[in-house]
Amino acid sequence: MLISEIFDSIDGEGIRAGKLCTFIRVFGCNLRCSYCDSMYAVDAKCSDIPPREMSVNEILSYVNRNYKRVTLTGGEPLLFPESVRLVNRLCEMGYEVNIETNGSCDIVAFRDMIEYKENLFFTIDFKLPSSREMYSMRISNFDSLQKNDVLKLVIGSEEDLSVAIGLARDTVAKYGDNAPHIFVGVVYGDYELADVIDEFMKDSSLKDVQFQIQMHKIIWDPNMRGV
Repeated sequence: MLISEIFDSIDGEGIRAGKLCTFIRVFGCNLRCSYCDSMYAVDAKCSDIPPREMSVNEILSYVNRNYKRVTLTGGEPLLFPESVRLVNRLCEMGYEVNIETNGSCDIVAFRDMIEYKENLFFTIDFKLPSSREMYSMRISNFDSLQKNDVLKLVIGSEEDLSVAIGLARDTVAKYGDNAPHIFVGVVYGDYELADVIDEFMKDSSLKDVQFQIQMHKIIWDPNMRGV
């Protein structure tokens, strides 16, 4: 696998926000989102540190055995066939694995290949209009989310906000008590989270939506790697 970086930090957002974990960031992505904050893991010209080709065993040797939590991110980890073997090994070893994926790759087929599914959950982005990648979304992914998965909505415009509210509303109606976690945030520095919260509060069906900031960008320099 081509690896951009492996490091220990806190999960900055989502259901494990604030908890220590090991991040494994693969290199390479099939999308080019307008607000991507990790282009160094997408385009080699954006990084002064080249990606490193590593075997699954090499990657595992860098994983912190005390935390028992791993976030596999990118880039786009589901582009790599080796991700199946890596995640199977991590889950077998008792790690809780969060796969951060961009919504365009098949999570259904991937999940079917994991033996210890109870140790795995997906944080899946639905790319809203300002990302310029909304039409790359694989809708079957969003029809197959499980209760422990996370639907992530990142808002950067008024149009995004309108689409996000509709998606959240449809997700709650579709899944009912088995709805995945819905986390809503904003493009860092480009939109006000307070405005988003005000709009979501107008719909009582969205009472369980959770709003988030990227904690790591507040604790450390927002452009800093390895956090």
